[in-house]
Formats: sequence, structure tokens, C-alpha cells
Amino acid sequence: MNEPASAPDLSKLHDFYQPPPPAWTPQTVGWYVLFAIIAVALIGCVIYWVHRYIADRYRREALRELDAASPEQFSALLKRTALATWPREQVASLSGDAWLKFLQQTSPSHAFEKAPANRVEEISVRTVTLSTNEVQDMRIAAAEWIRRHRVHA
Repeated sequence: MNEPASAPDLSKLHDFYQPPPPAWTPQTVGWYVLFAIIAVALIGCVIYWVHRYIADRYRREALRELDAASPEQFSALLKRTALATWPREQVASLSGDAWLKFLQQTSPSHAFEKAPANRVEEISVRTVTLSTNEVQDMRIAAAEWIRRHRVHA
């Protein structure tokens, strides 16, 4: 009759071969060059940002002073801020229309061309009554100049 099927011999079988996992490190020199370029660029950006932060310290201090200043003090504060950047010979002697012209030329927004900001020098030498809105507009114009003025070489 039928003979029962014999079980296959499993003693000669072995496990599947598992290759090692791929390495996470780059295998070619080009990747190392790319990483080096990126690292140098990042270091350069950090150095630039730190330099800008240090160089703009006078702006942060002037903005802090502006918050507590009265309108009569705006012109003096703007002059001290300008003296932190421009040579004393160029800025210290400016007054009146020459000072307003300097503020207009160095400001990207033309706030000192129109009222009430164009009266910043007049208010510092004469007693002038200003409305709350005018004081606020002058404070905004002064803050904008402090934040955004650029030195023209």
C-alpha cells in the first residue's frame, strides 16, 4: 500500500543571510565638501548676525530712551543717536533746517518732510503745545528713523 511520506531532513538548512545595515556616513568625498561649505556658510552667518547685533546696540538703547522721552527731548536724542554713527564734525554743528535736512536724507521713510515730525527742532527750543496724536506721530517718526537710518559714505 501507500507508504507514509517521510519528513524532509531539515538539519542541513540554515537561516537567511542578513546583510549589514547601510552606513549613515557619506561614502564619497563630495558630501564632505558640501558639508564643509554649509558649515563655513553657517559660521559666517552667525558671525555676521552677532556683529550686526553688537553694532546695533546704540539703536536699542535709543529706542528705550525714546519710550520715556518727552517731545522736547526728541531732537537731542536723535542727535545723540546720529553721533554714535556719523563723525562729530559732520553732525554736531547741525541745527534748524540743516538738521531736518540731514534727518530727511538719512531716513528711508520721509517722515521728517511733513508735520508734526518736521517740527522736532522747533519743539526742542520753544514751548509748543502738541496734541496727543501729534506727540505719538513724532514718537513714531523718531523711532522709525532710529531703526532704519542708513549711513551714506
